[in-house]
Amino acid sequence: MTQQTHPISWLIGSSLTAAALALGVIGISLSLSATGYADDSHELQQTITPNPEYTAECGSCHMAYPPTLLPADKWRAITANLADHFGDNASLAPQVSASIEAYLVQQAAQHGKVMKHNVPLPAGAGPQRITEQAFFIRKHDEIPRHMVQDNPKVGSFSQCSTCHNLAEKGIFDEDTVNIPGVGRWND
Repeated sequence: MTQQTHPISWLIGSSLTAAALALGVIGISLSLSATGYADDSHELQQTITPNPEYTAECGSCHMAYPPTLLPADKWRAITANLADHFGDNASLAPQVSASIEAYLVQQAAQHGKVMKHNVPLPAGAGPQRITEQAFFIRKHDEIPRHMVQDNPKVGSFSQCSTCHNLAEKGIFDEDTVNIPGVGRWND
């Protein structure tokens, strides 16, 4: 003989099951959409595999920029011309240069997209400087010049880690911004 389920128990059980399924669907969709790019409400926040050689060589002159800030073709172009690296000679031994290039290309922004909702850059198109990329300009367009470029404690928008406390880990969330001499920045 089968025991009939009480209507209230059935309603509670069904509601809990539906809620659990909804949370599961949300979790799966979030994991599938986590492409490694930033979206418009959160900055680039992904785990970047550290590379001591890249950090030592490139980080000796400037912040070792997270490789995800440029597509692979831009990194290839930069490493191919280290003798004239934005006006400086940053030449490296060929095997060191090749190793760093391989790391940058492997970790680069996927499919030319630095931001999740950005239109990808066609190979070879667009600037090589991170500070001239459309996503960078869009994210920094409201910051007055006097806070960064005319600020002797910062000096340039290319000094990411001066204001973004977690920049070297690839985290550029607005919650981590503290402009020296100015304080927290809220967009």
